Amino acid sequence: MCRGKNICSELGTNTENWSIHSPLPTPSWMAEQIDLFEVAVNEFITGNRESCLIKLKQIKSEEITNWYIEHGQMSGRHRKLSLKISPPETIDEMLRDPTRSPSKVQNDVFKRDGYRCRYCGNKLLSQDFIRLFIKKLNSELFRRGETNLTTHGIIHISWPVADHVIPWNKGGRTNLTNLVSSCATCNYGKDGYTIDQLGIQNPFNRPPIVDEWNGFMNKLKALEKY
Repeated sequence: MCRGKNICSELGTNTENWSIHSPLPTPSWMAEQIDLFEVAVNEFITGNRESCLIKLKQIKSEEITNWYIEHGQMSGRHRKLSLKISPPETIDEMLRDPTRSPSKVQNDVFKRDGYRCRYCGNKLLSQDFIRLFIKKLNSELFRRGETNLTTHGIIHISWPVADHVIPWNKGGRTNLTNLVSSCATCNYGKDGYTIDQLGIQNPFNRPPIVDEWNGFMNKLKALEKY
């Protein structure tokens, strides 16, 4: 357990071993869990609800959630402790972008970035799809609860966030030139620090991964008809 401690066993203190792209990349086995979730979704859409539930039970949701709580969310804090940095000063509220919430442009951000985290590269899922799947499935096996422990692990690692590369309260704009798609792990992992402070390269310096993956946007209509 790393929460409350000064050293994260996943991150370590040797800065030469740290990722220069993400606060803390997720373990490789988690990508397999998203693939398994896709199988479950396809079973549900084709009318095999019971088969879908069986697949959902096979997903390592608890293990994902524990990693997210103990390591993912805390990675920025542990980088800060190792680097002995202080939070950067915020700018006067009058100088900040009057629009803070990226809700109006976030879907454009996700589409531009191919529904992948611009930091760690993880696959992201459409927020609309997740909400509708939860409603249609109507099962305790897949929920977005009010706490981390009551939220399914897949949601922890694949819920998309339009992240301010330059933090909003430090002068970052809420537009396509400063917003990138991020998984919740990387978004929380930044912990209010700048990417320069955390030793992370600007994600805009790398092209987004755009391929056939689209966060299940192509499955929305089929799910609506279920």
